[in-house]
Amino acid sequence: MLFIGVCFFYMLNIETAVPITHEGDLETEEVIYFGVISRYSPKQIIRGYQPLMDYLSNETPYKFELRLSRSYMETVEQLIEGKASFASLGNYTYVHANLEHGVRCIAMPLNEVGTSENYDAFIVLEDSPLQTVQDLRMKSLAMASRFSFSAWMAIWMLSEEGISTKDLAAYTHLDHHDQVADKVLRGEYDAGMVKAVLAKKYMGEGLRVLATSPPIPSVPLVAGAQVSDELVRIVQQALFALRDKIESGNIDTENWDEEIKHGYADGNDESYEYTRQVLKELGVWK
Repeated sequence: MLFIGVCFFYMLNIETAVPITHEGDLETEEVIYFGVISRYSPKQIIRGYQPLMDYLSNETPYKFELRLSRSYMETVEQLIEGKASFASLGNYTYVHANLEHGVRCIAMPLNEVGTSENYDAFIVLEDSPLQTVQDLRMKSLAMASRFSFSAWMAIWMLSEEGISTKDLAAYTHLDHHDQVADKVLRGEYDAGMVKAVLAKKYMGEGLRVLATSPPIPSVPLVAGAQVSDELVRIVQQALFALRDKIESGNIDTENWDEEIKHGYADGNDESYEYTRQVLKELGVWK
């Protein structure tokens, strides 16, 4: 009896977890990773993009999770290595990833008026004496990453005015667009180039827009080359249904990132020919 009691005691205290089955847990959701280039700080990306992950998780048979990166090109590497199936890239990273690694544009975010156009903007302090792009000659300029198309757009807009980076007092590339705005706001640089949606956020907080770029394609939502057509179709179906859900009041996207809160249109590579042309004129594209 003592032997049986000792055995019973150890059986009760064994550390091996006992499987518990709950209704609905018989099939585990497959996790799909979604990357975002480091255009903003990690905190801002999580705040703006997590609602999209929740939406896709609710509207598809999969669980979507963000996969952050420390640089623009790290997100591209995640797509190449299969560590992320989908991602929000920028114009510059997309055209390179498309050419070299077969990354596909499957959807393009819409803006508040329902088109897929986007803009960059030179920003200065509200009380800055600078009034035109010409006034940036011999001034200091902050830009986002060298892998951000906005940085190349800044250089292209300067070149259109006959100004090269050699004609600036100083210039720098920072990790995130919000860092650029903060540096200008603190007076560390005379001007900065950021996404127009971010410039709009800072209007009334001490900054104003000096000049706006020509329209550029919106940031592409892409799929890695290894992602199946069926998975792409399922994700596209959810994305394209988003605008109707917004307009009907079935979903509130107020707290989503500004560039993805208005729904999506079908993606097409031809839209990024303008991007390639600008980069060709600057001598950084084949």
